Amino acid sequence: MALIVFSKKDLLKLLGKNISDEILIDRIPMLGVSLENFGEQIEIDVTPNRPDMLCVEGFARSLSTFLGIKKGLKEYCTKKSAKYKVKIDSKVKNVRPCVACAVALNVKLDSYTIQSIMQVQEKLHSTLGRNRKKVSIGVYDLNKIKFPLTYTTKPKEFCFTPLEHHMPMSLLQILQKHAKGIEYRHLLENYNEYPIWIDANKQVLSMPPIINSQETKVTETTKNLFIDITGLEQNAVEQCLKIIITALADRGAIIYDILNLNLKSDKIRIDFKYVNKLLGIELKSNEIGKLLAKMGYSLNGNIVEVPCYRTDILHQMDIAEDIAIAYGYENFVPEIERLPSEAEESKIEILKRKISEIMASLGFVETNNFNISSKEIMQNKTLSNLECIELENALNQDYNVLRSWIIPCLMQVLKDNKHNDYPQKIFEIGRVFKKGESETGVLETERMGVAICSQTANFTEIRQILDALLSSLGLDYAVEETEHASFIAGRVGRVLVNGKKIAYIGETRPEVLENFNLTMPVAAFELNVSELLKILKE
Repeated sequence: MALIVFSKKDLLKLLGKNISDEILIDRIPMLGVSLENFGEQIEIDVTPNRPDMLCVEGFARSLSTFLGIKKGLKEYCTKKSAKYKVKIDSKVKNVRPCVACAVALNVKLDSYTIQSIMQVQEKLHSTLGRNRKKVSIGVYDLNKIKFPLTYTTKPKEFCFTPLEHHMPMSLLQILQKHAKGIEYRHLLENYNEYPIWIDANKQVLSMPPIINSQETKVTETTKNLFIDITGLEQNAVEQCLKIIITALADRGAIIYDILNLNLKSDKIRIDFKYVNKLLGIELKSNEIGKLLAKMGYSLNGNIVEVPCYRTDILHQMDIAEDIAIAYGYENFVPEIERLPSEAEESKIEILKRKISEIMASLGFVETNNFNISSKEIMQNKTLSNLECIELENALNQDYNVLRSWIIPCLMQVLKDNKHNDYPQKIFEIGRVFKKGESETGVLETERMGVAICSQTANFTEIRQILDALLSSLGLDYAVEETEHASFIAGRVGRVLVNGKKIAYIGETRPEVLENFNLTMPVAAFELNVSELLKILKE
């Protein structure tokens, strides 16, 4: 959830109509947001699936159609101009390769607008942007810039004056001494040159994803803006730009596209029978059309036109959810399914909870990663030849396989937390997947991965943890020598309980540590919880 704060006066101005407090208090939560505070300042909690509502303009747009003030699809168009040119240097390919940018003219920058721009930047950075790793946003005073602009990289000695400073600093000094540089320098680790935006006069605009320059600072006298989005994934970069420029367009700005951003509505075919069955109601096509108009869509036949800023809509199920919101959850009649059954907690869940409690008592922190990972993490970085199930239509390379084991996910967590104190002791209990004989062709197993990262992490220390865990469960075990591509030869073993192989344990190879940019040793084990449950039942 992301907390958004805005002025009620600004909201009503964007709605273009004076709405009573009673109606606002009643209707705002119906949009799927949590109303945290209502007064002259309104605070709402926005769920991650609606990034378009991370700004007051986007929220007002959704509320406007929901209240019937401006129903239906709102389309946006951009202009082109030969004078707004951007050059993308090939040197950024291995640093932050993805770019989208635009120009906004005639922006009325009052205190409300500036607050909104700053807030949407912050919220997009922390949500879609994954704390600037995946996406970072820059906003500049266009009148202080001369085109063409160049997005390139510069060596660590290169200097410019960062925002709110009055003396030039080198790029390395910014990372070492500037507050934002210290906070985000881990995003530029292991690079010899850093990304930079420069204009035709060799003036620096920014050092993404760290800081803008003082020379291009936006103030209340600014009338025209240049917006750039850089990152690691083009789809996310373009999503953020769409959210920002549609918000500015809603305030009357004229938008110029620079790198062929597509603001056309998407089209999704829906099955009316599917929608009615999913929602448990009977709606005619014209009724569905009216409900969709209430949520900002357009319906032509069975084709739904989805506005460009609704980056969360991927399937007709998402559209069905919005139909339910427009219909009103209060209008659904709840029914309790009658099933001849007795409720009982799953045995595997009981065991998982017990294991979690034991690990917590041993000083470990539980992590929770996605079941979808990347082949790069599962195999390449860990030197593993363990087969992965690949996704047929993966949207990006960060999530293109079902995970086949858990330790790689823990290594990634350790990599992302290098800036935190050591020792780091983490574990995760979750599912892993492999091909097998089942209805889906996929076998799912509950496993637990445990990792210690510290200067002294070794086989003895991690075995002590395994010993404490299995002893607490009343189990004896043995360790036999084995080989594993991810662990040091002679420092890895196979764990057996009652003669059954349930885990492997060892010290991670230096090559694996290097692949995850870790400078301290890691000792780990991975245990088959599903097999452990079978043994405990015997």
